[in-house]
Amino acid sequence: MNRRAHAGTKHPRTLFACLLSVAGMICSATNPSLAYAEPPKAVAGSGADILIFRDGRTLTGTILSETATSIKFKGVVSGIPFESEYDKKDILKTIKRDASAEPAPESKLAPVAATPEARTASPEPVTHAADGQKYYWIDLTGTFGEQITQTPLRDAIEDARKNNADCIIIMLDAEWRANPLEKLPDDTSNFDEIFRSEKLTEIFTEDIPKNWTTKKPRIVFWVKQAMAGAALLPLVCPEIYFAPEARLGGLGNLSFMFEGVGDDVVREKQRSLRLAHAEGWANAGGHDVRLIRAMARMEYVLSYRIVNGKAELFEGLPTSGNEFLLTDDGKEQNADTVQDRVAGVGNDVLTLKADTAYTIGVSKKTVETREELLSAMGLDRTGVFVKGRSAQIMKDWSNGLENVKRRLKKLRDDLGDVRVQAPGDFAARTKARGQRTKILTEMLGILEGRFSEGLTPRWLGQNQIPDVQSIKYALEQIKVEQLKDKK
Repeated sequence: MNRRAHAGTKHPRTLFACLLSVAGMICSATNPSLAYAEPPKAVAGSGADILIFRDGRTLTGTILSETATSIKFKGVVSGIPFESEYDKKDILKTIKRDASAEPAPESKLAPVAATPEARTASPEPVTHAADGQKYYWIDLTGTFGEQITQTPLRDAIEDARKNNADCIIIMLDAEWRANPLEKLPDDTSNFDEIFRSEKLTEIFTEDIPKNWTTKKPRIVFWVKQAMAGAALLPLVCPEIYFAPEARLGGLGNLSFMFEGVGDDVVREKQRSLRLAHAEGWANAGGHDVRLIRAMARMEYVLSYRIVNGKAELFEGLPTSGNEFLLTDDGKEQNADTVQDRVAGVGNDVLTLKADTAYTIGVSKKTVETREELLSAMGLDRTGVFVKGRSAQIMKDWSNGLENVKRRLKKLRDDLGDVRVQAPGDFAARTKARGQRTKILTEMLGILEGRFSEGLTPRWLGQNQIPDVQSIKYALEQIKVEQLKDKK
């Protein structure tokens, strides 16, 4: 079985070989902060509030408001700002600013996000005040990074703000290539797509807290398909529902990245940095970070047991009939086939499906229709639908992106057709260089323009479109050739 994986897939650009001697895709990554290993102690005059949860997780930040049953809290985890509301029954102790109390002994446990409750056959009622709630609907469909990207999503969220929406519902159905008959690429699931996801997640972790200055909206994700980079987008929010056939995962090649690059210590450091980055988003949504580890690392073994009707995650294999395996170590007889991994049906790494997501509390409920979702949210009778412009925003982006793609392919063909015409003298050579320069300059303008974020390296490679750096290099080469040419 081929276990190799890379941060990106290289594609030949034979059409441009004469012009572009430097080609390839350039990948960059941020340096995420590592999660803390010990909960912070309260320091008098520190200006920070601390929440200590019953499961050992500790959050430092600011208490925004408090009721008899809940606490609204704002803070930063792994460099990612978040704002969320927590049930007091899950909180062991609250340490408010300027306090000098020490954390309770229970807080010395390894920090993980609150383990969500498993739901029984009768789901708990939604506690949001739904009377007269104005809800705004956004459909995120298509290819992640192309139709599903930050500009149209940010525009739709802003439109929801202008319409004074109380609740924003996002239906996520990201296209996932999983044809078992195709020859599979090495990067069957690319963990580094999390950095593409960052451009979208910051809308929820940064834009909304900054722009919604009065009442923050209730954000709800309805997942139909969320694989690879799209997987982390719903997890940044606490309220998620699954469709019956939904899947969330496809991040399972982290353990194979950087093979052959540096030594084991260097490779593992790079993997740990990426994992901590992803865990920060899950933590911001109040989800257990061990789920991210199980989605990303093949050797990580995760199971759960039912305790008092609730799912409790633990590392390791099940040892009793009340314990259930989520992921094994993927070794020898436990190894999934490549086809299983790319289709998200194995258990080397975690791919959440509707029933499992509901059992362990990631999903509030499995709902098949929009009407069922509104009912589960408590909006079916009293909610007020705000039509807004989200559908038109998404359509305009999709149409504009398709027009740009068609234009790039036309320019590609035109570039391949440029020839030095007879009699092949200085004037003819200069004219051909001018034609190439014009075409490449227009390509460059498109690749650096409004729709650039929707032109993924995968699409550019598959369609033999040179990237920005390759075009700039080709333009410089044309200038050099012209200067060297003689009449």
